[in-house]
Amino acid sequence: MFENLNQEQFEHIIDIMILYKQAHPKKNVYLNEKCLKEALNFMNTTGKEFASQLGLNNSSDNNN
Repeated sequence: MFENLNQEQFEHIIDIMILYKQAHPKKNVYLNEKCLKEALNFMNTTGKEFASQLGLNNSSDNNN
């Protein structure tokens, strides 16, 4: 899965995983598909308030 990503996509996943770990300090977080699915689920639900830390909610950037 990870071998097909370009550098930018891979770095974005790393950022998501780091944020997920920071939100769940007692959880073991690994760079694998299972943890990525958990992290993405978190970001799509309760993690939406963290989107600004990843630069995901800057819709004005796309309008310039």
